[in-house]
Amino acid sequence: MGRVIVSFSLDTEEDRDILRWLERQESKSAAIREALRSHLVGGVTLGDVYQAVKDLERLMRSGVVLAAGPADPQDEPDEPPDLAAALEALGKL
Repeated sequence: MGRVIVSFSLDTEEDRDILRWLERQESKSAAIREALRSHLVGGVTLGDVYQAVKDLERLMRSGVVLAAGPADPQDEPDEPPDLAAALEALGKL
């Protein structure tokens, strides 16, 4: 079994969230592989949902007003089945 080493750089300011996350990982390589595989298959993780909530919280604190979607369910766009299943599973946690 061969190994390939891939290196990349992170900015201490722009990528501070990634750096903090990496610091908490027992195996950085395994964590990075898992994150990349999850991204490749388009999986939604609990971390993704948490980050989205934190982003919304930050926007609301900055004064951005959030509005509700369409009142009529018929007007809502179709939700991809895989996304619906992932959200359903998260709701059961």
